[in-house]
Amino acid sequence: MLGRIICQILGRYLTYLTIALCFPLLLALYDQYIAFEAHLQPFATGGIVAATVVSLVASITLSSIGRSAKGTLLRREAILLVVLIWFATAFVSALPFYFSNTLRSFSDAYFEAMSGLTTTGASMLSAKAYNPETGDEVMVHVTNPHVPDKTYVYWGTVPPVRDRHNGLILYSGIEAVSRSLLLWRSLLQWMGGMGIVVIFLAVLPVLGVGGKFLYQMEATGPIKDEISPRVQDTASRLWKLYLGLTIAEMCLLVMTNASMPWFDAVCIALSNISTGGFSVRNDSIASYHSQATEWVVLLFMLFGSINFSLYFQVAKMKLFKAFAPDFWLFLAIAATGAIVVSLFLVGQDQHSWGEAFRQGSFQALSMQTSTGFVTANYDRWPFTAQMFMLLLMFVGGMSGSTAGGIKISRFYILYKIVLNRLESLYRPDSVRKLRIGSAEVDDKNALTVLAFFCIVAFFVIIGTASLVLDGIDPETSLGLAASLLNNVGVAFRAAGPTDSLCFLPTLSKWLATIWMLLGRLEYYVVLLVLLPQFWRNE
Repeated sequence: MLGRIICQILGRYLTYLTIALCFPLLLALYDQYIAFEAHLQPFATGGIVAATVVSLVASITLSSIGRSAKGTLLRREAILLVVLIWFATAFVSALPFYFSNTLRSFSDAYFEAMSGLTTTGASMLSAKAYNPETGDEVMVHVTNPHVPDKTYVYWGTVPPVRDRHNGLILYSGIEAVSRSLLLWRSLLQWMGGMGIVVIFLAVLPVLGVGGKFLYQMEATGPIKDEISPRVQDTASRLWKLYLGLTIAEMCLLVMTNASMPWFDAVCIALSNISTGGFSVRNDSIASYHSQATEWVVLLFMLFGSINFSLYFQVAKMKLFKAFAPDFWLFLAIAATGAIVVSLFLVGQDQHSWGEAFRQGSFQALSMQTSTGFVTANYDRWPFTAQMFMLLLMFVGGMSGSTAGGIKISRFYILYKIVLNRLESLYRPDSVRKLRIGSAEVDDKNALTVLAFFCIVAFFVIIGTASLVLDGIDPETSLGLAASLLNNVGVAFRAAGPTDSLCFLPTLSKWLATIWMLLGRLEYYVVLLVLLPQFWRNE
């Protein structure tokens, strides 16, 4: 194992992560020393400075260890490096939350950071509760109405911002958190959406075979499209497109909603194009009371869920690429999901046809694209609508997109495998080739897809069972396991759209952290590192 090379690359990577920390640091300095009268939330400058120092020291230390390293990054080292980068990034990214005392438990801070990086969007930020008569802090009580004898009790994590004169609460929950930390959360999702390894490849020299393999390990889906023969050019072009879509959404949000602050627009765009779902408001997108904002967010949810290489192919006038079966299958499932969920809402709670379609389509696409933004408390919707939304969690977006889930191409490959197998029963001598459009899928990749479905089923079962054994009710457990493994972020019942995940016991929080990473890296990379054979020198 080429340990020194790994240290060298990790050290150089942490240098760029330190630079990323400068963005929330600059905002923190601005809020504390220039616009302090306009922003009453607690300042997080000290916490971000401390995190930046730790990141810089770690970068210098690792770079020193690997200074004289020589050699080529091989496949095994590339696999280990991907996993180490994600765990190390989550560790450093958790420090601003922890050092600023926004999240006093490091397990909560690490969960928050990993949730951001994996674009899951589940949060440990929860408003503290107080006794209205004595003013003393009390524990938060959450009861699943479908399991009335089960009540979750926990301490909130975020104290409210009060008026300095009369003590009235001005901001609570997420809105009481420092703006610099809210920006950091959204920036984590933006970096994790396209891939922190991909951005790393875009700014560092090509690492030979290892660099190409790094890209393949983090790119989502069974088929890895390369826009350019050089992996560095591919990574660079992807990030330029990603940045362009982000800026376009920022501008559209402000142009279509006159009351939209630029800070909110920036954070929404960072979280949305990455299909992450972190919000700077307690009621998520519903806080803006704007249909225009909802439709802009919905549009860019779709943009983030489309294979990014498709944009480049269409730009090169290769319009036939737009007729790929997985693209049209994605659009068909998205449209079907929106219509079906909307139909279930008509007549419920006096939903008109228009209101049902607006809320139903938004939530259906939010679930399928794994974004996790909400505009309504869907936990009160009919069970049939909720069941369909649960299924959409597993579907996900296209390969090569920022969306979570199993991915459309894998479902298409599974369909073709089953179809070919059925045909072989009455035409055993015919030769069949498995294709997605013009791309041929060999037997090796087909077997990998079948194994992927088995792994997903295994972890959903194990995840649900482990949560139940840790005291979580079955309905919450199933929805939460599906949500975390598919990087959706919101689920049902106690983990519904109006609640945080603070009710989870400590063991479940750490398990959930691993599940989010498993879903983001699509299982294989993390599982390989856990195999004893991986560490043998053969």
